[in-house]
Amino acid sequence: MLIMNQRIFIISIVSLIIVISSGQSVMGYGGPPEQSSANNYTVDIISDNASYTLGESVIFSGSVNKYDEDRNLRITIFGAGNSLIISQKTPVNEDGTFLHEVNLDEKFSDGKFKVKTQYGNSKATIAIISFEVISNNVVSQDNKIPDWIKNNAGWWADGQIDDNSFVEGIQFLIKEGFMKLSK
Repeated sequence: MLIMNQRIFIISIVSLIIVISSGQSVMGYGGPPEQSSANNYTVDIISDNASYTLGESVIFSGSVNKYDEDRNLRITIFGAGNSLIISQKTPVNEDGTFLHEVNLDEKFSDGKFKVKTQYGNSKATIAIISFEVISNNVVSQDNKIPDWIKNNAGWWADGQIDDNSFVEGIQFLIKEGFMKLSK
């Protein structure tokens, strides 16, 4: 009888261990199942470029997964330190797509900007992208100004070459993309 009670006790313990470890492995596998996204609204957004110069416009386009005429799409742009730059509503078409243009005016400066979009009031509908503004007078590291241009500028400043020769050097910089003229 003692041996039978020990076997029942051992079988009970083993069964309990199997049940407990099965439950832990299911919970450890990923926890409780995710909530269904059937009622959630989501936003996909892209910008037409990754970087811009001041005075240009950023064109945002994208879509929402479900059109709802009672919901608004809000596009908000943050600068350095999450400072609010601009927040605007934009209409969403019945097919769920949208297009929104933001002029990079005096509110913007050089640097990286974060764009958050939200469709309606649910925080689950936020999408985040970024873009960069680069001064149009900054020479990139890939485009080093040739030494002869530097020499020409010095000679021109000293009166050793005429204005036409100096202008030719400036025209070369523009033609080769070292300088861009804003419109």
